[in-house]
Amino acid sequence: MTKKDDDAPSVISRITQHYEAQGVRTIEVPEWGDDDGPLVIYTAPFTLRDQSRIDFATRKSESNVDALVEVLIQKCQNSDGSRMFTVADKKALREKADVDVVSRVCTEIMGPTTEQLEKN
Repeated sequence: MTKKDDDAPSVISRITQHYEAQGVRTIEVPEWGDDDGPLVIYTAPFTLRDQSRIDFATRKSESNVDALVEVLIQKCQNSDGSRMFTVADKKALREKADVDVVSRVCTEIMGPTTEQLEKN
């Protein structure tokens, strides 16, 4: 067993520093853009709490579609940090959004960053 260095950051401190260092990412969605360019979605890294909220919200329906919609509602932000979608948007996202685009965006939100993939 090694002696603990009192000046060394604690394990939990290193874990939270790692999370905070990831920062907010942007995802460009050309299909949802306008004449000014693609829609830009801002998103913080996916967390266990996010996963828990999505699991809870989709427990009754057990639908992958509902899970994807919950990811969009919970994680998509505008540049000012406000939510891009609300529960009121759920029906339109379920019934009127391109499943391929929704799947791609959710994968980017929940998955590793490009930088993380390049490290491996």
